[in-house]
Amino acid sequence: MDTRERLAQVIRERCILHGEFTLASGQKSKVYFDCKRVTLHPEGLHLIGTMLLDLIDRLEANDRTPIDAIGGPTIGADPVVGHVAGRSWERAEGGAGHPVSAFLVRKESKDHGTQRLIENDIAEGSRVVVFEDVVTTAKSTLEAIARVEAAGLEVAAVVALVDREQGGEQALKRFRYLPLFRKTEFGL
Repeated sequence: MDTRERLAQVIRERCILHGEFTLASGQKSKVYFDCKRVTLHPEGLHLIGTMLLDLIDRLEANDRTPIDAIGGPTIGADPVVGHVAGRSWERAEGGAGHPVSAFLVRKESKDHGTQRLIENDIAEGSRVVVFEDVVTTAKSTLEAIARVEAAGLEVAAVVALVDREQGGEQALKRFRYLPLFRKTEFGL
């Protein structure tokens, strides 16, 4: 079984919940993708990281420009971007590729410390991938992207673990949007 097939199986087994749910968008749904059950699971996190590193390799080959960092809205992106950064260092030490930094995007700045909206020092002009665990309408994704662009970073791609296919792709049409999975792939 390849990485994508296995990750789809892990998503089916661990994160698809049925019931009555209110989504972050305010919409009601009988299906909920609790992706933290995959992004915080050892195998799920490893599979996502593998797919993202492969995707970054393809982006760099197609664009002939390196991806400097991967990040996304905290808390959904936290484990994934940290894992990708660590694995990229490991691969670079082995002679394959280069390290990719991680960053997190806050909804609002803290009232203490550095008060930053973007956690980590990513140089202005850096090419980045924005990762989101689930995209429905893409409202929170677009808010995070606005903060990323305000920091002077170039969004090379936006990647979702799961696209619920409820308007997010259309909302993200000005970006290279690459969902790893779509809701309909799970027969939903």
